[in-house]
Amino acid sequence: MDNTLKEKVINTTFKGLDKVIENEYKHHPNEKPYSCSAIQEGYNDYLRIVFKKGEINYFRHNFNWISRSDLKIVCEELNKIKKDDFAKEIVPEIKSRFEEIFFRYKDSFLFRYKILLTLEFVDKQDLLGDRTYKYECYIENKERKEELKFKMNKYIKEIFLEENKLIKDHRECYIFCRNFLDFNLMGYSEKYIIELIEKILQVMNSAKNREIESDFKYNTILFLEEWTKNTFLKLESKKVTEEQIDLYIYKALFQLKYSKYKDDTKYAYEDLKNAMNKYHSQKAKQYLEKGTGTLIDELVYYKDENLECKANDVLAIINIKIDNEIAKSYEKALNFIINLLNKGFPCSYSVEFSSKSKKEFLNIEELVKSSTHRFFRRILDFPELYNKLEIYAKTAMKKFEFYRDIEDEDDEDKRALSGSYAVFGLALYDEKYFPLLEEYYLKLNDKYQLVHQYFIKAFIDRYGVNQKSLPLIPKGFLSGQFDIIFRNLAELVKNEKNKKLLIKELENYSENEKEIILYSIWGEKWKEMIN
Repeated sequence: MDNTLKEKVINTTFKGLDKVIENEYKHHPNEKPYSCSAIQEGYNDYLRIVFKKGEINYFRHNFNWISRSDLKIVCEELNKIKKDDFAKEIVPEIKSRFEEIFFRYKDSFLFRYKILLTLEFVDKQDLLGDRTYKYECYIENKERKEELKFKMNKYIKEIFLEENKLIKDHRECYIFCRNFLDFNLMGYSEKYIIELIEKILQVMNSAKNREIESDFKYNTILFLEEWTKNTFLKLESKKVTEEQIDLYIYKALFQLKYSKYKDDTKYAYEDLKNAMNKYHSQKAKQYLEKGTGTLIDELVYYKDENLECKANDVLAIINIKIDNEIAKSYEKALNFIINLLNKGFPCSYSVEFSSKSKKEFLNIEELVKSSTHRFFRRILDFPELYNKLEIYAKTAMKKFEFYRDIEDEDDEDKRALSGSYAVFGLALYDEKYFPLLEEYYLKLNDKYQLVHQYFIKAFIDRYGVNQKSLPLIPKGFLSGQFDIIFRNLAELVKNEKNKKLLIKELENYSENEKEIILYSIWGEKWKEMIN
């Protein structure tokens, strides 16, 4: 291979890397290791460099969905290089020089204690054989690793064992979960990981910081899934230990209990089936067939000539099969659910509903047309059950607990607080359920729930503006960070009498709250419209 050509490619590669490093320093001015978080030594632990079609592309993140590189530079000389020459002569040079750079920045925020360097080359000249060459190299700074491990152990002791501090913010929660579930870093056993997660959940529950707790659950699922995919499932089944199988099952249970999405339930269910079939786990078999076993048989199963109900507290699914379409059948089904919730069944759950009744849903746009939704809509066909339905709603409504009936993250804004379908139906039926609606608003978290904005629109259409309905409308506006303007209300307050009622109602709110309410009615023109 021509030495001049070789040096040109290598020098161009590191010219691009210098640019990547320069950009990182621009994005993080004046930062040092641990300056932004007591447990973050640096940022980058991955770099993929792709040599293809006369271009060199640099990727700093190992995400499958990222197709656009962080930096692209032209290198026409690549078109003259063969795959074998690249592998034998260029790769060793790049590896050696990159390793020098990695350790040169050992006192910088630039790299983490480790990095995975991936080099990919596509041979333009080889038209018949395998044109792609891939090389991976893992590099680790043992001193930085031990330093981070020491800081992590200190952090865990202060925050979770001695309970002297709190996790600072969402970002630090992510960093913490990434670090403590890094087996290479912490050296924890699978058994201790489970014990530590449970201890952390206890501390967070007592601290009553539900947003950080929610972040912790989400990130724990994220990194346990990463362990499952990249480590556990790649092991030979004969070499897998009982502790590893237990953590695999624990991951599935954790995902089933705390994940927000129906797809996650499906994946966790598949993991439990895999644990039962491939690893012969009796524990996984019990979870799939009976749940945890902590709820007595009479609670999780009921059958008579009119209906059949069964529940699994691991899968957080309640199956209801109605054979006789009478009010008594649905009353018993409601009682079955209420009793479960009162005895510790997960408040975030879904209903699998089987019935010969017509498939109908609440006349509210954007609500998910799920089996859970259909079940509660069907109960509204029996007015004699409305008071029982209100009891159910009050039992089911809990902050940060949702129906698990959305399919994936694309429907995130359609997640409904448990009890929502009952509350919506009752509040649209009669004013006597307005106090239930007020109670519902208090359970909502304005950062994470949006679907009730469509209920509010339907509520305005149903009741218009009067002394009873109007107080509930601004409360609804303030219960979520909505992305729609309620033009139906703007039309109603063109009426002078309605506008006076609105102005009077606004006296109950702060200036900031008034702006939110008025913007929800008129958008950016609210100042000129209210005068």
